[in-house]
Amino acid sequence: MTSMSVVSGIAVIAGAAACAPSVSDHDNRIFSLPASVKLSAVDLSSAYAADAGSADGRYRGRVVEISGVILGLRPDATAVTMAGAEAGPVVEASIHNDVAAQVLKGVADGQRLTLKCFCEGLDQHVRLKSCVAPDPVR
Repeated sequence: MTSMSVVSGIAVIAGAAACAPSVSDHDNRIFSLPASVKLSAVDLSSAYAADAGSADGRYRGRVVEISGVILGLRPDATAVTMAGAEAGPVVEASIHNDVAAQVLKGVADGQRLTLKCFCEGLDQHVRLKSCVAPDPVR
């Protein structure tokens, strides 16, 4: 394999990753899709801190059920920040517009919260989108 074909292959892979579909803050599919994995915000943060590429392969674009301790609420009450791993990124969860008031009613810093969300991946923080209350136990 020539060095030119290696460079071309890397460019194609990088371009494909950059073009990965983005999830809206209010993607209605979240209401009908089950979570493919359940984990803590600390575990998700640890996975991204250890190997972001591998974590993207496991979580990006998938529906995750995440539990964590709230560090803060966005002033417009549309997102929460959850504690991540000690040396890892925090987890920012944007709540679905249709249920934000209901999901965040009475929520306070230091409280534990469980959400079902699409994982968007790492961008300074681990980003979760279209978050709603998790499905009731079936």
